[in-house]
Amino acid sequence: MAALLVGLRLRQLGRALGRSPWAIVTLVLSVLAALGGLGLLALLLVTLRTFAPASATDAVVILGSALVVAWMVASVLVSVDDALAPERFSLLPVPARRLLPGVLLAGAIGVGGIATAVALLLTLIGWSVDLLALIAGAALLPLQLLTCLLAGRALAAALARRLATRSGRDLTLVLGSVLIISAGIVVAILLEGLRSLGAFDAVLGTIAQVLGWTPLGSAWAVPQALAAGSWLEAVGKLVIAIATVALLWLVWTRDFRSRLTAPIASSGGGRVRGGAWIDRLLPASPAGAIAARGLRYRFRDPRHLINVIGVAIVPLLVLAMNLVVGNGVDIDIDLAADPREQAALDTFAQLGPMLLPLLGAIVLMSVAQLDAAYDSSALSTHVLTGVTGTQDRAGRALGMVVLYAPMLVAMSVLSTAVSGSWHLLPASLGAALGTAGLVIGVGSAISPWMPGQTPAPEASPFGKGSSGGGQALLGALIMMLAVVIIGAPAIGTAIAAAWIPWLTWVSLGVGLVVGSLSTWLGVRLGGRALDRRWPEVLAAVSREG
Repeated sequence: MAALLVGLRLRQLGRALGRSPWAIVTLVLSVLAALGGLGLLALLLVTLRTFAPASATDAVVILGSALVVAWMVASVLVSVDDALAPERFSLLPVPARRLLPGVLLAGAIGVGGIATAVALLLTLIGWSVDLLALIAGAALLPLQLLTCLLAGRALAAALARRLATRSGRDLTLVLGSVLIISAGIVVAILLEGLRSLGAFDAVLGTIAQVLGWTPLGSAWAVPQALAAGSWLEAVGKLVIAIATVALLWLVWTRDFRSRLTAPIASSGGGRVRGGAWIDRLLPASPAGAIAARGLRYRFRDPRHLINVIGVAIVPLLVLAMNLVVGNGVDIDIDLAADPREQAALDTFAQLGPMLLPLLGAIVLMSVAQLDAAYDSSALSTHVLTGVTGTQDRAGRALGMVVLYAPMLVAMSVLSTAVSGSWHLLPASLGAALGTAGLVIGVGSAISPWMPGQTPAPEASPFGKGSSGGGQALLGALIMMLAVVIIGAPAIGTAIAAAWIPWLTWVSLGVGLVVGSLSTWLGVRLGGRALDRRWPEVLAAVSREG
């Protein structure tokens, strides 16, 4: 049965790749990204093994704990569209005990599972500091992989009924996305804390020691204890590791058996209320109706809501990280002992008001290109009701402007207030709004040719298709080139305004002109292309990511 399920999983992946060459491109890019990450991990472990052997073992324990946490988070965020959910087997006359091994193995097939297995093999570099630790590390590799796989399955099982409700899914996905996006500032805070303590090795060892006695890192701490000659400690941590796997298996198998006979049915969010103000705000036209529907989707569909959160929070996190790690503009000059640090503070004070809102505008890239793909088969309503391509493009662009323009204005005001350079506010607005209009225009123009792929409706925003695929990457490259070339006047004058004050108003004017003309031209060109390619676009976006 295990071989059958693994074979079915492989055939499923093969059919997905055969439907579109862009799926192959996406897979290749995912593999390259995984190889890059694994290469960096290998370089880090080799460096630590060579120059700081004690820190190498500590790093392996922390890495193992991080892998377990990553599988837990990923399983919860992607479990909504799990192709191996127990409900899919509920009609088969096969007992759970025969399905469980195959489901677990099939779930590990993919870039993430294979990359995890390779990362675990690379940890042997760290254990090579001691022969006994190397042997123990190699022997514990299956247990470590099981810990990762079962941790994700068990947590998803424990939250399954909560995630079956629309409100539970939405809340979990939104909170998860915020935590993922905010991970950067947490890392920055930790690194700054370690730097201020001035005892990196000692802190790293303390963290590894604590994690080694927890279910997260016990399976990786056993070889470390053996390398230190602490046999009793190694036995205690091994007991914790085995007990952890046994408990995780028990939680997952009980839930699996229960859902085979009593499947969990997903429920909706109930009656939709409010939102009439949107209809009064927008014109009574096809473009206005499309914009109104898009605005409603932004806050009701988690796939859209996470994009809104990304546009809003990424610049704020960059600003917060600068403040936390000591590169903020409000730090007293006396604290900057290094002249180079003070130069960085001065540069941020001058360019921060332009760069942070500009970052928010650039985050709009995937939104501008993939907006139609999120509609999936519902896009057919535009075809059936006779909506023209220009009306479709104009409505989507109008909805983005209504929502994101105020957000970018708020970012400009906030970053200017933090820097204290209020005279740069017009330049900040020009750079942000000009770039946003340019991105929306280019996205509208290329979307009919490269609609991209997105997770299916009701699926997890982090599930299959969440990266947008190869088309989204190519579209992002095109938009970046457009920003660099076409947006150069607005961005260049905004940056120059930091040293030539009268250019602030020039930047605002140039930005508004560039943004408006780009949006208008993109809507026109994209509309004409869409009128010719409605069948192709509808077929492309109707496929499940």
